[in-house]
Order: sequence, then structure tokens, then C-alpha cells
Amino acid sequence: MFRYTLRQVLHFVAIADHGSIRAAAEATHVSQAGMSLALTELEKALGVQLAVRQKSKGITLTSAGRRFLSDARMLLRQADELQDTTVEAPGTLAGSLDIGCYSTLAAFWVPPITAGFAAAHPHITLAITEGPPRRLQQDMLEGRLDAVLTHTRHIVEGAEFQAVRAGRPYVLVGPGHRLAGRKGVRLAELADDDMVLLDIPTVRDNQLPNLRASGLDPKIAWRSTSFEAVRGMVARGLGYTVLVQRPPHDISYEGLPVVVLPIEGPIGHSDICFAYPSRQKPSRKLQALIDYCAAYSPPAGP
Repeated sequence: MFRYTLRQVLHFVAIADHGSIRAAAEATHVSQAGMSLALTELEKALGVQLAVRQKSKGITLTSAGRRFLSDARMLLRQADELQDTTVEAPGTLAGSLDIGCYSTLAAFWVPPITAGFAAAHPHITLAITEGPPRRLQQDMLEGRLDAVLTHTRHIVEGAEFQAVRAGRPYVLVGPGHRLAGRKGVRLAELADDDMVLLDIPTVRDNQLPNLRASGLDPKIAWRSTSFEAVRGMVARGLGYTVLVQRPPHDISYEGLPVVVLPIEGPIGHSDICFAYPSRQKPSRKLQALIDYCAAYSPPAGP
């Protein structure tokens, strides 16, 4: 027999999320006394102190409380999945699905997911949070998200993944670049050229080491945190760049053309994937989303 209830676990997570018993009680429409009692009974059942109560300062989780919190979130998600599976009609998916999306992938994947997958499954309440991949995966491992759409190079310890799209880097140049008429380019040929860098942590931490390991030490002349600003500077002839995501049209926001050059020779891949906790099998809802994205074909470019 279990010595605690799901309601006690639910109240504990609410207290942890809101930082105090009072705030959790107000948010969940439960009395403070009831919320406090649930925490006390849960601690008694587990035999550990989960939180330190501080007058006027809310609560502070103990080390045991922090460890239990991620397991509690996972338990509640599994309970929600079990309930949805029991009550949903055959062939119907229902319930909540909270997904993180690496911000540079959002423009390419959020529209088809929301207009395609969500529309095909109206009984799923889909929420998408954008941000950096490590922070999103940390939220996932703590039970706040079901999965994160990111690159395979960004996978953190404690996560597994399923790839949905190949992610081979390519070189982007302006139409006036000396290599623009080529069908491909070796990275060594760009050694003396200026580079326009997409200056975000994941590119600095993953793509630059990948380029150096592949024989190119980039000469960075310009930087921008904006994907489209980088493409625009390349279109203006300020240098080349190396990207993974490719819009369907090889034109900058200003309407200027850019030229895509496949990289000849070995280059590390960074496939697009869904990361999820390694100790948790993907739910039916999540697996349906992964399968949808793996089968999705973006609009063809010119």
C-alpha cells in the first residue's frame, strides 16, 4: 500500500512552484490549512523533511525536497497520461503536452506543429516554450516539460533523443562571392575569407569547434544574434556563414539573393531531434508528435 496520495504530491509541487504555502493555496483554491497538512502528511509518509517553513519568507526546499520534486513532477505526468489513456476514445489522443523548442528552430517548426499536429489532435492541449536548449532540457529533467525540440549536439546528461530531420551544415555566401558559382565548397577554401557568425552560445560551443575539427579556423569579422541579420549581411557581401537550418527561399529579408553551397568532405552533423528524460518512455501523445515531425516535409525551395 502507498503511504501517500497523488493529492499530497500535487500540493507539494504547487508549494514548490509558488514558493509558499499561502501562494500555493490561493493558486489552487485550497485552504492554507489543507495545503500545510498535505505537506506534513507527505513528509511523514516519506520519512524525510521536504521543505523548511519560514514565517513571512515562504518555504525553502531541502536537498531531499529538491530531489523528490523532479520525481513528483514525473509521477504526476504519468498519472495524467494514464488517466487520458483510460478515458480517451479509441484512436483519440487527449491531455496536455508541454514542449520546449530551441529558439533558432522555432520559426521552422512551431508553425507546422501548431497548424498541423495540434489541428489534427484537438483534444491535446499543446504548450510550446522557446529558449536555449540546455535550460529547456533542465526544465524537462525537472518535470516541467515533456520533451525539447533541439539538436543532437545539445543533448544533456540524463536525456535520450529521437531524430526527426538530418542537420548537415552548409555554407552561405552572397551572389558576388568568388565561390558563388560552385556546386560545393571545401572548408579549407574559406580560410582567408571573412565570416559572419551567428553569435549564440550553442553555435559558439558546438559549431565553431566542429568547424575547427573539420579543418577551418574561421576569421570572424561580423557577429549577430539574429539568424536573419546574419543572412542579410551575407547577402550584402560582408562574408560567408555556416548554418544548419535553411529557409525555403534563398533570399534575405531585404529581398537580396544568397547562395547555398554544400560542404564537400567530412563535417560533423547536428540532427534535429526531440529530447526526453532517459528514464521515461515517451507518452503516446509525445510519440505521435515525434512521428509527425519526422514525416513532415517543409515547403520546397526554388
